Amino acid sequence: MASLIGLGSRQLELVGFSAMDERNIRLHFEGPRTAGHTLPAQVMVRALDNIQQIVYLLAKQERGDVMKQRARVSREVEKTFALICQIPESGGYALPQEIGDPSEDFFNEDEIKSVANKFTLLTEAIEAGNVTDVSQVVPDHVYRSAILKRYKAAQPPKRSGLILSIEDYKQRCLLGGKDALDKIENIEAAGKVHELGETPGYLIGTLVKMDFVQRSLSLKLLSGRTVQAFYQDDFEPTLLENARGQIQIHGNIQYDEKSDPTLVSDVDDVTELDLSTITVKNFEHNDGYLSVYPPLSFEIELDEESGFLSTSGDFGILVCAETRSALEDEIDEALKMLWIEYAQEKDKALSPKAIELAKELRKRISENLS
Repeated sequence: MASLIGLGSRQLELVGFSAMDERNIRLHFEGPRTAGHTLPAQVMVRALDNIQQIVYLLAKQERGDVMKQRARVSREVEKTFALICQIPESGGYALPQEIGDPSEDFFNEDEIKSVANKFTLLTEAIEAGNVTDVSQVVPDHVYRSAILKRYKAAQPPKRSGLILSIEDYKQRCLLGGKDALDKIENIEAAGKVHELGETPGYLIGTLVKMDFVQRSLSLKLLSGRTVQAFYQDDFEPTLLENARGQIQIHGNIQYDEKSDPTLVSDVDDVTELDLSTITVKNFEHNDGYLSVYPPLSFEIELDEESGFLSTSGDFGILVCAETRSALEDEIDEALKMLWIEYAQEKDKALSPKAIELAKELRKRISENLS
């Protein structure tokens, strides 16, 4: 009997295997939490929902739909291009997918295979870091921006200790999870053309007003100044969810002669300003992970003048960054450095204080190569 995983108004059906062809892909999760062939449901749902949205967007592009405002998906496209989840396989946690439901009346194998082929070509182009090929598969910059955003969102949160690789039906890697975010962000950066006088950057503030027709918002900055910003429709859910809280946006910022921001165009990232404690239970190192016990905790401080986030904690770690995710990366890099230069070093090569630090690191951190 088939079981269903609900994703909003959509459903992903779990069925047995079918004949493998280009319509089949494989989502391969790896990390310590998959050691027992298990996976947190929220990580799986997040990945499935975003991969499904990529397929829908490619299908809309295939049909020549112009994406001017909201990326509305018709019921027919939802049913025709649904991802069909198959039985999980061994190897971390591998979840085979089939693009398109042959049981639907609107099923058109040639059309679905064409969309599936574009998904494969696009994913391979991202893996290769080939901006030209990415643009050839998705020529429209609005579609391209929305799709790349979905590829990023499909990846598990960095703090989860999990990564997601995308494979074809032959289990050939199309996009490796370890550096997927970096590759996607490099392609996004390479595809931007900034106007004279604009500088890409982050701003933090409170959402004051939204204009759904103009796709603009008014953001009250930490300084008390209000600026107008223009965004894409993909960000409306995040904006509405955080209508009363602080958000962080990234875009092309225009400044006046006093170096105060006046306008933000081409907003390409909107996130909730999350100042909750960062907890580190493990971090990636070489081909495995290092586990920390008891976990490390880092309280985040916001410098309202610069907009930078900073934190300090055990082992003398003190780092700062523009975003929470970048701050987490800095913590990981600091831990890697401490592990290599102190914990893995011979005591005879260290000073007395360094030996104390090395012993504490070895006591709290252990290698996990699974």
